[in-house]
Amino acid sequence: MINEACVGLRVSQDYTYDWRDVILYHLGIGAGQKDLEYIYEKDLKMLPTFGVVPCFATFGTKPHYDRPYLPTSLMEGLRPEGTLHMDHRLVIHRPADPQGGNWHVEKQVSRVYDRGKDRGAKIMIEVQVSDRVGPVFTNTIGYFNRYAGGFGGQQPPSPGTDIPRRTPDRVLSASYGELANAVYRLTGDTHRLHIDPEFAEKSGFDRCIVHGLCSMGYGCRMLVGMLIPHRPERMKEMEVQFRSVAYPGERFCLELWQTGETEAVFRTVSEQTGKAILDRGRFVWE
Repeated sequence: MINEACVGLRVSQDYTYDWRDVILYHLGIGAGQKDLEYIYEKDLKMLPTFGVVPCFATFGTKPHYDRPYLPTSLMEGLRPEGTLHMDHRLVIHRPADPQGGNWHVEKQVSRVYDRGKDRGAKIMIEVQVSDRVGPVFTNTIGYFNRYAGGFGGQQPPSPGTDIPRRTPDRVLSASYGELANAVYRLTGDTHRLHIDPEFAEKSGFDRCIVHGLCSMGYGCRMLVGMLIPHRPERMKEMEVQFRSVAYPGERFCLELWQTGETEAVFRTVSEQTGKAILDRGRFVWE
């Protein structure tokens, strides 16, 4: 069982990347022939959600682990098979070099919330990504663990972003690549759920599912194209809730409501099921 004593648990890694890692990430989130600025090293640009990669990377890291390295590994008695990625917030402090760099990554448990006995707990992890100059990205990860509730802690806060009760200002349809799961895992998030059909079936899914952060990357690429085309460096912040799973090849639509001069809210919805994949999304630029 977890409790507030877990707050402050910390692990750290160094992460090194080059232009090939950036292009591979872009291919993993659906960039294609029309996106030359994201798939060709000449005049290469970086979509800012590349900043989520060091959170779970198993490649280019020191110390190296064959699984994503998080401070939840230090929580005694935590059952990792009961943990799901609920939400994610990315803040960009300044643009990163798309040609490569060396980052220091600090990962710390920042809060734990109690949903109640038999209702699980929410674990918040803050991931600070810095270079020699200072912070580049801050990630805030919300994890749900179905087995860890009932320790008498504070209830999690209500979500801060609401979807407007009106017709979206813009709607854009797209589809995941047939190999979206296989390509995205080469960024370093190598969890078996996304590649091993037998493991996926044991986890309750018909087949392997797309990474939640892959869906977030698809959303970022589409939002940049809609709101700040060819200027990804203008993006300042993005947050999402992971509402339901997506499958390779699945079609979806992105629904967007512009709520200010430099702010929009959005969600993505499966065209097959009508269910939200990403929900309560928020996108901010300058």
